Amino acid sequence: MTTTSLHDRLSSVAGARTYRALGELTGTHPETVRRYMQGQSPAVDFLASLCQSLAINADWLLTGRGPMHVSDLRAAALRDANPSELHSAMASTLTSLVERVARLETYCQTLETRLRVASAHSADSPRAPDVPLSSDDNPDPPVVQTRQRATRIAGSVSRRPRPDAH
Repeated sequence: MTTTSLHDRLSSVAGARTYRALGELTGTHPETVRRYMQGQSPAVDFLASLCQSLAINADWLLTGRGPMHVSDLRAAALRDANPSELHSAMASTLTSLVERVARLETYCQTLETRLRVASAHSADSPRAPDVPLSSDDNPDPPVVQTRQRATRIAGSVSRRPRPDAH
């Protein structure tokens, strides 16, 4: 691996841009940019603005480690991760998905309750719309109710188009 200096990496990032163009990108006076590009140690706010404006990985700019562009960070992290890190990331993702499914189930239960109350209310039921249904309102045992709810949810989810489908 070839080691490059900060100023070599700055030159690489600057490309064919003029000092004035770099100054406009970073909010820095063009003369100051010229001094930085010719070897003077750059200010932290200049480096931060440059990285943000051009989507440059600050770690790469400062140390030469990692990918140059922020857009390449995820691929580099996956490539460099060891099996333990990948396992931990997958476990964290699964935990997050389980939490989201639990919230979705609660939301669906709330909607079902509201629909039952609304349909009962529209049939001139004496029940007030704010009164939750009691367990006596549905003769099915809880296991059957859960299976029916799961079947309805699964049917709804399977009919929904996937967001990544084109």
